[in-house]
Amino acid sequence: MKIVLGRLLQRTSLRQAIGRRAYSIKKIVDIGQPSPASHPQLLKEGEITPGITSEEYTLRRNKLLEVLPEKGLAIFAAAPVKMMTDVVPYTYRQDADYLYITGCQQPGGVAVLGHECGFCMFMPEATSHDVIWQGQIAGVSAALEVFKADRAYPMSKLRQILPDIMKGSSELFHNVQTAVPTYMELDVFQKAASSGKVKDVSVFTHELRLIKSPAELKLMRESASIACQALLQTMFHSKTHPYEGRLSAKVEYECKMKGAQRMAFNPVVGGGPNASVIHYSRNDQKIKNGDLVLMDVGCELHGYVSDITRTWPPYGSFSSTQEELYDLILQTNKDCVELCKPGASIREIHSFSVEMLIKGLNEIGILKDSRSSSYHQLNPTSIGHYLGMDVHDCSIIGYDRPLKPGVVITIEPGIYIPLSSNGPERYRGIGIRIEDEVLITETGYEVLTGSMPKEVKHIESLLNNFPHGKYNAEPQQ
Repeated sequence: MKIVLGRLLQRTSLRQAIGRRAYSIKKIVDIGQPSPASHPQLLKEGEITPGITSEEYTLRRNKLLEVLPEKGLAIFAAAPVKMMTDVVPYTYRQDADYLYITGCQQPGGVAVLGHECGFCMFMPEATSHDVIWQGQIAGVSAALEVFKADRAYPMSKLRQILPDIMKGSSELFHNVQTAVPTYMELDVFQKAASSGKVKDVSVFTHELRLIKSPAELKLMRESASIACQALLQTMFHSKTHPYEGRLSAKVEYECKMKGAQRMAFNPVVGGGPNASVIHYSRNDQKIKNGDLVLMDVGCELHGYVSDITRTWPPYGSFSSTQEELYDLILQTNKDCVELCKPGASIREIHSFSVEMLIKGLNEIGILKDSRSSSYHQLNPTSIGHYLGMDVHDCSIIGYDRPLKPGVVITIEPGIYIPLSSNGPERYRGIGIRIEDEVLITETGYEVLTGSMPKEVKHIESLLNNFPHGKYNAEPQQ
């Protein structure tokens, strides 16, 4: 009897303990995007977005206030939701400036920053119907507690509150790319615009975004690493699956399995003469034996993108003609990378690349003269561009700007000879581009995509010695 009674007491105590534990579990609040509480595998405590802390977002806003006129006001609207059909939205991507200033990855908000009003956010209000169909979103409480706004209001209060904030400002700066009628239709905004007192805020934000912080560079290195690994596996895959569409699918699969949220742009997969179309995007052809394939790809990791291009023969070997052209582009790539250092500019590097390629193409016999107009028919592109939160990052900043440590650019020489070219027949229908990401450092440069092979002998060795078809991507935890 004592034994039975003891067991009953043990079971009762166990049930009580389980009950107490169940009721003591901390409730995780869904704010419509990952947080340290909901996604501890992605964010550490103190981070608003993966890798970027609350302190860094505050520092960004303080830096913007330092360059904003004393009575200036900056207005940022979140990127709109774009629709594929009347009921099907495209995958949402936040505007880079709004994300850079707020850390909010969701649509529907407007952020305001000024010396007097501080950091103010107007947040969307979700109805019960919205929550059922689309889930929770960040509201006023998240603006204050997570995004660290000084003041926050529901969007329905914007027309009532924002005009008074605007009236005390001498100049208004807003994000032209995402401007919304919600604030643009306000009388005070209309009057400021008619008197020339409304300007594009990107004159400030692009300057801030140009030089990356250590935390941003860590994300960019990781993004570049994912793209390199994905493209290498796609190169291996190409020998047994020489189809543009399959290679596009493969590189996207590999990027996402390694942790990327999306591709930075639709992959360019040009086989044979399709490689001579600079931003070819159809990706619907089989690659013929003896042709090259050009793949320009990049992925996005927590708001930071990568961009890399390689060209190779899926069937294993460059022809002598292809190798002759490839060696010229490769040497141009290497020599231009060597020019990347503080004080140089993309424009200077571009001019060097044009001279080098014109000389080389003349020696090969593709060009008959040294006129730049003849060359630009075969390569109308720049040697590179800035890279960061957007693929063509900080677009308001010119290519004459001297480079500084912390700036990331691309180096991407190429040659694009269409089938209709008047040059020697053996070169017609060949397109080659070799693109790397380059970080400007205090002493020179760091190639972020340096792990991806580009030497002819390395590419051919990999294609002909790799055990094709035995690789499976491992998901990132």
